[in-house]
Order: sequence, then structure tokens, then C-alpha cells
Amino acid sequence: MSSAPSDGDHSARPGSITALLARRPVKRARDDLQESCVKLLMRHQNTSELLLEITSHGKMRSSSCEGYEEHHTGVQTSVLEHELRRRSEQMGVPVGLLSARVLLENLEDLIRQTDVLLSSTQRSGVCALLKTAQALVSAGLLSPELLWQDYWKLQPVLEVIYHLHTHNILTLDFMLERDAAVRSWITDQLKALCASMNTAPDEHQIQHQILSAVVCVLVRRAFEDSSHDLCQTCCWILDSMISWLLDALSVKDTHTSAAGFWLQVFDVSVFAGCVTEDTLQRFFTHTLMRVLTHRPVFKDLLSRLLRSAFDRYDVEKMITLFLLARQASLEGPAVFPSYSDWFKLSFGGSSGYHAKSKKSTVFLLKFLSDLVPYEPPQYLKVHVMHPPYIGGKYRSLLQEYISLAKTRLRDLKVSLEETGIFEVVNGSAGVAECPAQQDVEKAVTLFMTTSKIPATVIEASIFRRPYFLSRFLPALLSPRVLPVKSDARMMFIEALRKADKIPAALYTSYTGSCQRETYRQKEGVFESSEDDHLLLLQEQFLHLRRMMTEGATDGDVCAQLSRISLTLKNERADEETGSDVITLKRESPDSAHAAVTSLILHSFCLCLLDASKVKPPNRQGSWPGVFVKVLLAHRWLVSALIHRLWDLLQHQGSALSAAHVLGLAALQVELHHCTHMCPPPADALSVSQCLSDALVCSTRSHMTLCLRFCVAVLSYGLCRANAQSEELLHFIPETLYKKAQYVMARLVPETRAHLSEEHESDLHSDASGLSGTLQESAVALWRNTQIRSLKKRPQYQLSFSEWISSELGVQRSRDALTDLERQEYEQWACEQYYLHMSEHDGGCDGDVTRICARIITAVLDRHTASRTAGSTHELTDGCLPDLLSLLQTLLYEVAVTGQNSSDETGHFLWDVFDSRFSVTPDPDSIGQELSDQQTLQDVSRVLVLVPPVMLLTVRTDTTGRRTLDCHRMIHHISHVQRRACGPAALLSSQLTAHFLKAVVSGSVSCDRPDEAVNLCLSLFHTECPLLLLSAARWWTRLSAAVSSLWRRLTGRDALPEQLQMLEDSHSWSRRAGVSPVPAAPSWLLAACLHASLRRSDCETEEVRRLVTQLLHTHRQVLLFLFVSSVTELISAHLNQQAAPCLERVRDVCVCLLTHLMDDSDWLLLFDRSGSDHVLSHFLSRVMSPQTLRLMPFAFYSILRGVESEVLSGASRSPGFLYSAAVSYRELSRLFLDARPSDAPQQQVLLEARHILMSSISLSSPDCLTLGQRRQLRSEYEQLDPEISTALGSFT
Repeated sequence: MSSAPSDGDHSARPGSITALLARRPVKRARDDLQESCVKLLMRHQNTSELLLEITSHGKMRSSSCEGYEEHHTGVQTSVLEHELRRRSEQMGVPVGLLSARVLLENLEDLIRQTDVLLSSTQRSGVCALLKTAQALVSAGLLSPELLWQDYWKLQPVLEVIYHLHTHNILTLDFMLERDAAVRSWITDQLKALCASMNTAPDEHQIQHQILSAVVCVLVRRAFEDSSHDLCQTCCWILDSMISWLLDALSVKDTHTSAAGFWLQVFDVSVFAGCVTEDTLQRFFTHTLMRVLTHRPVFKDLLSRLLRSAFDRYDVEKMITLFLLARQASLEGPAVFPSYSDWFKLSFGGSSGYHAKSKKSTVFLLKFLSDLVPYEPPQYLKVHVMHPPYIGGKYRSLLQEYISLAKTRLRDLKVSLEETGIFEVVNGSAGVAECPAQQDVEKAVTLFMTTSKIPATVIEASIFRRPYFLSRFLPALLSPRVLPVKSDARMMFIEALRKADKIPAALYTSYTGSCQRETYRQKEGVFESSEDDHLLLLQEQFLHLRRMMTEGATDGDVCAQLSRISLTLKNERADEETGSDVITLKRESPDSAHAAVTSLILHSFCLCLLDASKVKPPNRQGSWPGVFVKVLLAHRWLVSALIHRLWDLLQHQGSALSAAHVLGLAALQVELHHCTHMCPPPADALSVSQCLSDALVCSTRSHMTLCLRFCVAVLSYGLCRANAQSEELLHFIPETLYKKAQYVMARLVPETRAHLSEEHESDLHSDASGLSGTLQESAVALWRNTQIRSLKKRPQYQLSFSEWISSELGVQRSRDALTDLERQEYEQWACEQYYLHMSEHDGGCDGDVTRICARIITAVLDRHTASRTAGSTHELTDGCLPDLLSLLQTLLYEVAVTGQNSSDETGHFLWDVFDSRFSVTPDPDSIGQELSDQQTLQDVSRVLVLVPPVMLLTVRTDTTGRRTLDCHRMIHHISHVQRRACGPAALLSSQLTAHFLKAVVSGSVSCDRPDEAVNLCLSLFHTECPLLLLSAARWWTRLSAAVSSLWRRLTGRDALPEQLQMLEDSHSWSRRAGVSPVPAAPSWLLAACLHASLRRSDCETEEVRRLVTQLLHTHRQVLLFLFVSSVTELISAHLNQQAAPCLERVRDVCVCLLTHLMDDSDWLLLFDRSGSDHVLSHFLSRVMSPQTLRLMPFAFYSILRGVESEVLSGASRSPGFLYSAAVSYRELSRLFLDARPSDAPQQQVLLEARHILMSSISLSSPDCLTLGQRRQLRSEYEQLDPEISTALGSFT
């Protein structure tokens, strides 16, 4: 007989979860049921079987997941969670990884072989499995990311992906972002889904649901937000499906049922409101464009549109025609020809619609001319290089259009010379890499097809001869081992030679190079020798020099330069074509090609001299420009040349001869001219600008070289500009022109009159030791109207700020000027040149305050730059003392004339100083705080050099009484100095003295000086106590200087009341407890007392005695003395040099706190909630954000030393527990942000937690209000749950 099973039966005979659940009473408590399940699970060793058993408990009979209802879901999931956690701990693997592996094992068992859709049985099991997976994800036991990593390694199934997406376990967005390969996979899966038409009728619904879900995600991500990471990926998938659809529909005799299924995506109901109307509109518009450009019928549409436009002379249709043609050309040659081919086909022949009549011709040319101001350059190049066919009578109209288009291209700084003859324009603004090489390959291909030289090549040899000789032929005639039987390239070269399209000398050089290459390979040498290339270059440059001497034509010279270009190309046949931007390595010059670069530079200089012997520079033709273009065609050579020229100008300038300087100057001019034709990228310097920066003016030798070089550049550039009838700015770099203004005015005093637009100069100097010819050339240049006219252009103006920066870079010990000459020059520049120059031209509009402000700004910028570079040489041996002396002179003029106020409430000096700091600083930004401290040091160095009387303004009120206005000084100290004054909460002694001198000096201009001082310092008492607090700290150093200044200025021995109060407070502090307490604020008395205690280095016992004497009569003094001691404690913690006195300072703080513990006012020191108490008001005006952030650290650092009995009593006082809890919270955040590695500091945090927990246990329930308790529990729930629980234990 069978009996009811007992617990013993369970232990003897394993049972399933289902059987266990079936045997339990229905009304049995949930906890008992779960406990039994757990006992059973302790013997269950296969988690995968457990999961399968749980998920299969409630079988699903419908084809979707909606009808699935699982019994005992909560109990079974809880059981599974417990088992997963147990197995995770047992195996030592993360539970998320274990859950993912177990889930995938079951998924593999369910799905053995399938394509896109699951069977109904598989679907039932997958849905049940994913229901459990949902619960695991909610419980934090399953990582979707780990699940995806493992599932992607298998063979994913689209329907499974759909269920993962709809169950919100793994979204399709997540999968697309994770793996780039998903886009190709999902495209194939969608095609397979569309092809799966042999499905049962009841499965059509799930097929439609999958398509709808996937397409909704793709359309939303592709067209809702173009900046989304998935935009291009999803757009690519949709485009692939559209192309597949169109290709399927275009093939005859094929089944279109699969394509027809995809057509459902164009039914709005498919999206079911999951995307916005605007997104759908963009999707349908994009699809329509793809459809229109897919079929060749688009070409017929353009043809009809072209005919209709000329039939009715309809401009709107012409605009539509050109827009459609350009848009279609973007689709590539498989869809539509390039824009250049379409333009030539439509307008390049005499049978075009535009050639039927004069009206048609004028209509086309007017339409194209109207487009010029708005045309992108790539389309203008097509119109110029392949102009429309125009009859002879109307060629003048065509020439007008071409001239207009070329002018526009020059304005856009686009060169036609760099355009390939076969360049394909399809709307892209990019420039093809190596157009000459592409032209050669295209020309050879056409030649082999037609057995004729392409007409384009013939046209280029006539109309584009410079490109043909310097680009096309060198690319075609690159040396190689010639095959025994002529190949396509050899036959094409021979055809060009017979047509006299290849110069004889170039062809001879080519055949010779090919023979040498063949010989080297036969001898076993497969790499060209650098010496061979160098010897060949020397020979070619010698031949070029002979041609210059003989006065050869431009064509012959260009041909020789083409041979040189070919040799340079063979030097680096494996040159990489990359970015046009070259990184200049100033400290490591490029020495790999030193011999080649030296030869090129030397040869260019000699060629220029030889050519100048025959013809002046303005009649030498274009060979220098072609020479430079040859160099710029080789990126490796440009890099080597820049480094070599930089090294020459920076370090070897004194060794350069006159011929070298002239040649390098000419090279600079030609480089700048090429830059004007083909400007560099926006974020890069041109070669000419880079070389101009190499000219420094820091020493005598550097200035001399700069002057020589500038004279040569200006002279040569003037000749070239006049010869080519171009503007001078196309030949003179802006940076070099500014250096010319600087160095010429500095070394050649005679030029200063011409810079100031004066006709005569009475300044003469030979102190610089310059030759008379060089000085005369400099003066003559500034007399030239064209040279001076450049100064009127904004980019060529040397502003006052730039002049100061250059002057600060001069080394006084190696200056070309003596001290007196430098002083004379700087006074001329400031007071006679820039002071009266308009601000538009870089001057100061006659405003002395503006010139002072810019000097201060430049000095501060120099300090910052020197600190960043880690060098102080410019500050110790620069012209800074001279400029500061000049600044003080100008400031005294401002003081005398009363110009220091920029408006009714402003002050130009404070405007300059305060502008160096952020208006709204981030109080939690450590980086900004450190930066502000460094900036404040620089500002303070300059501020103490300003005459003190300049820091305050004397104003006259309505009654005619003159008073001191110190609001800007108060603002500066409170908002700038306080923020960066460090943990000591004090100004430096030098700065404090300067501010007090400003008050005393300014008071003399008032009607009653003593009253003015008192009023001013009284305002500081209430608004800015930091100044008087600092004065109390440094009074032993300041009293004599301040008192002496007062007596000298006023002739009175008696100090003003506020200064006398400082003196009395200081005297009392030395005899505290014995002499009467003066009438002064408690914080001032405490500051003086603290300073006295620091100087005397009192022991703790003496401090305890003093505290006992003052405790009952002057408790507020002790409270503020505690404040000063806490700030000293924080400073000692941060300053390693103060570490020896750290224990003494802490003992003083503990002593003071012990006596103040019975009064809760001391807690306000650590309260940052904004209390109205006088102490809170005081702290907000004297302490920096850094100090306030460290208050919680100081709080617990002091409490560590307090005796347990005292701390126990404090724990029961009102407000203590709340302050302790808030301080520990802030201390924890402080440690989390800083992550300290110092063990003693970490010990503070541990002990602070112990103190807080002890305080909680000792506190009474009424020590916290209900609101405080709720606030603290909420904050500590995440930070420290144990403390949160302890706070909630109050009843």
C-alpha cells in the first residue's frame, strides 16, 4: 500500500519540480512550498535541466507569446534564482555569465535546425524560455550583453531575434550597435523572410509581425535623427532591400511573390504608429528617389526636360534639369554618367538645343553666368574645361562667361592647373589623388581601344601645356624595365613621340633611365642608389643653370624641370600619398634627405643669380613658380625642405651669404604665390607662413637675419607682382610683413617716420651695426606706396598686442639695442605710434588706459605661456622690466588725468585683472581651482607693481564731498583673491600691504583723509573681512610701513580710528588675559590672538590657561579663534612642510572644542546650509571653496582627539548628530572623488564612520527632526545602507 510521502521519502527518491508542486496542498503557505523546493534543489545538479523543467511546466498551444500563461511563475523563478546563485558561488563565476550560458544551452536544445521562422513547437518553447529570461533580467541575474556575445557566435534566427526584441531582453537597436556584421546578416534574413511564402496560413501573422517590428526599428533609426550612430547602418539595410526589390521586379519570368511581400513596408499600417509622420515622409521620399534613379528611364526624363526648357526658354525647368542631373551623377556610373560627361553630351556639340539660334545660345550663357556666384568649384571647372559649343559669331559671349568663371575660381582659391584631363566630376567637391597617374592609365586604355591618341590628350598638350609637361609626361615616362615586346604604354609613348608631343631631351632622359634600371636588375641590384640619383640631379641642375645663362625659353626650362621632377619621383618611388598636412618637428630636423634638399636650395639660389645676370626678376618669366610647383608635387621633399629651411633660419642664419638670403627669399615668395592659388586646409599653416614663423627676433643675430630676409622678400615680391600685374598680397606672406614692420622700426629708426606716415625723420642710428646698403634698402621699401598700402589690410597690420608679444620675447642681454635705445624705441612705439593709431588699424585710439590694459594682458599671457612651457628664461632675461617701467609711467599719467574709471562703477585695471578669471566658476572643479591659483599668482605679481593710488577711485558725491570708492577692490578680494587664496584663508603680506597703501594713499585726495580711511575700512569690516583678517595676521610686518606712509602723506602722528584698532588689537593679543580687551570685532581679536600664538609657539597648557580666562567673558573670541585654528589645521594637512606642527595645531583645536562643546555655535563652522548666523556670514566671506570642501575632514580629524566622555555628551546635544551625519556624507564623497592612497588619510574615514555610528547609538530619538531623519536615510541608502538602517532605528 502506498502512504503519504514523508520527508524521508523525498530524500530517498528524487522528484521533479512538477511532481512536487502537484503533491503539495493548494492552500499551503508560499514560504513552506518554497522551502521544500529549495531542499529538493540542493540535490539537483543540472541547472539546464532545471531551467527546461521550469519553462516547460505550462505548455503553450498558440502560435504567439501572448496566450502563454505560466503557473506558479513566482515560485519557480524564485527557485531558479536561488539555484543560479548557489551554482555561481560554487563554480566561482559571475551569475550573469552562468545564466546566459544556461539559457543558450536550452535555446540550442529547442532549435536544432531552422531558417528564418520557427515551428509552432519551437516557438512555444522559446517564448516560455524568454518569459523566464525576463524574470532573470529583472532580478539582475542575467546580463543581456553577455547573452548577445554568446548567441551571436551561434547561428542566430530572425524569429528568435524578434522575440528577444519584443520581450525587451535584447533590442534590435542594441544588436545593430554592437556588431557591424549584423547589418549584412539582417539583410539576408529579411530576404529569406520575404521568400518564406510556403508557410501555413496561421503563421502569416507572425511573419507579418516580424517584418513590421524590424522595419519600424530600421526606419526610425535611419530617418528620425540623422546624427544617430545607427542612421547610416539602417539606411544601408533599407537601400539594399529596395535595390533587391527593384532588381527582382525588373527580371522577367521570375516569381515576384517574395518582392511583393516586401511591398507591405510601404503600407502605413505596418508601422502602427511606432514612427512619426515626418519620419515616414522622409522614408517615402528617399525610397522614391531610389526608385527614380534606378531605371534608365531617368535619362529620357532629362532629355524631355532639356528640350522643353529650350522650347519655352524656361529658367525654372533649366534649374530642375541641372539639379536632377547633378543629383543623379552622385549615384555613380552604373545609374547615370558623370556630370562632366552629361554636360559635354548635352552642350558640347553643334546639334545641341542651345546651338539652334542666337536666342538659345544667349539663353544658355546667361543661365550659366547667373549661376556663377553660387556654383561649387567642381562644376565651374567642368564648364571652363569643357565649354559648350558656341558658333563663331558668338564666341565673345562664351569668352566673357569663361573669364567670369575663372575669376570666381580664383576667388575660391581653386587652381585649374591641378585638374586632371580625364577628371570625372559627379558632384563631389573632393580632389582626386594623383590625377596625373589616373590620366595616364585612362589615356593608355583609350589608346589601346581606338589605336589613336585620345583627343583629350592632344587638347591638353596644346591648351594645358604646363600640366601636360610637368605632370602628365613625368607620370607617363616613369623609368622601368622595358619588356621585349612593346606593351600598351610603350606603344602610346611612341605614338606621342611621333606626334612631337614629347620633348626630345625628356625622351632621351627617359630611355636612359630605363636602360639603367634594366642594367641594375641584370646585375642583381633591385634598388636605386641614392648617390646615382644625387649625381643625376646635380647634372640636371647644372644643365638648368646653363639654360638660365643662355636665356632659354620658358618651354625648354619647363621641360628640364619636368626631367628633374621625374628624377625626384624615382628617388622615392614608393612614396605614400596621404594627408597634405605635414607635422613640423622643430627639435628633430629631417636629415634623411639632407643632401638632396641642400642641393635643391643651393641650385635654386644659383639659378636665380644666373638668371638675374641676363634679365631682371620682373622679366624672367614663370620658371621660379614652375620650379616651386615641381617641389610641391613630392610630399617627402616638401617635408624635408621645410625642416631644412626651418633649421637654416633658426640656427644657421648668421652663416647665410647674401646670395643664399636672396634665393631663400625668392623661394618664400614663390611658395606664398602657390599657396594663394591652392590654399592649405583650414586647420593648417601654409608652407610660407610656417617659414615666416621660423624668423625670430629674440637676439641681435636673429634680428639682423630677419631684417635681411624681409628686405629681400619685399623687394623680390614687389618685382614679381609688377611683372605679373597681380596684387602684392599674392606674393607677400602676412606673418613676414608683420615681422618686417617690427624689425625695421626697431633696427632702422629712419623707417619709423614712414610707418607713421610722416615725410621726414630726425632719427638716425648706427648702433645696430647694420650696413648702410641694408638700411637704405629698408628705408626705400617703406617709401614705396605699394609696400605701405599692405599695412591698410587687416591681416597685414601688426597690432599693438602682437608688438608687445614680440618685444617680450627679446633677450635683453643679447639685444641689438642698448638700454637707452630700447627705452627710446619702446616709448616711440607706445606713445607716438600705437597710442594715436585707430583701433581698426591695431592701435589704441588715443586711450592711455587701453594701452595700459593691453600691456598688462600681454605680460600675464607671457607668464602663463612660460609656466605652460616650463621655462622662465623669457621672464628673467626678457624686456619685461622695461615694459613694466613704461607701464608705470603711463599709469601715473592715467592717475594724474583721472582716466582710470571706464564708467560710473567700473575701473579699467580691475576689468583687466578680473577678466582673467571665470565669471561663474565651478566650485567643485579642482582643475579650475588650481588654474585660478596659478593665474592669481601672475595677477598678484603685476598688481603689486601698479601704483597703489590707482587701485581706488575718488568720487565726488552730490554734496561736493570727495570720498573713496573701494567697491571694485572689495569685489576683487571677495570673488577672486578669496577663491584662490588657499586653505590659510589669508592674503599674502605683500598684497595686504599694497591694498592698505592704496587706502591710505587714496585718502589724501579726499576732504578728510582720516574719515575716508575709516569709512573705507569699515566697509571692509562688513563686506570683505578677508583684508583686515590678513592685516591682523601680518601686522608686525605692515604696521611700520603703513604708519610711516600715513605720517608722510598727512603729517599727522595719530592713526585713523580703524588702523589704530588694528594696532590696539595686536598689542592686546600679546598680553591677552591680562590687559583690557579693546573695542574690536571678535573675529579681528581672534585673528590677532591666533597670530600671536603662532609666533610664540605656545604649548597646549598655555593655550588651555588662556582659554579658561576668556571662556566666560569673551566666548565669541574663542569661537573665532577656533575658526582660525581649524583653517591652520587644514593648511597643515595640505602642506608637507607644516607636518611637524600638525599635532600641536590639532591639540589646540581639540582644546578649544572641548571648552566650546556645550554651545552648539561651533557646529555652524561645519554647516554649509546657508545659516544666517554671524559665523556663517563671516565664513562665506573669508574662506575659499577648497577650504569649505575640506571642513568635514577637519571636523572628524578634530573629533578623533576629543575624549570619549566629552564626545558622548556632545552626541546628546541638539544639532550634533545631524552635523556629524552631513559631514560624514561630504567626507565620503570627498574621498570617492580623490581616491586617496595615503593610509593615514584613509584611517580618518574609517574612524569617522566609527564616530558617527557611536553617536547614533548614544543619541536620543528627538535629536533629529522627522524631516532631517528622512533626508539622511534617503541619502545614505546608496552611500552606506548600514548607517541608513541605524538612523531608521529611532522610534
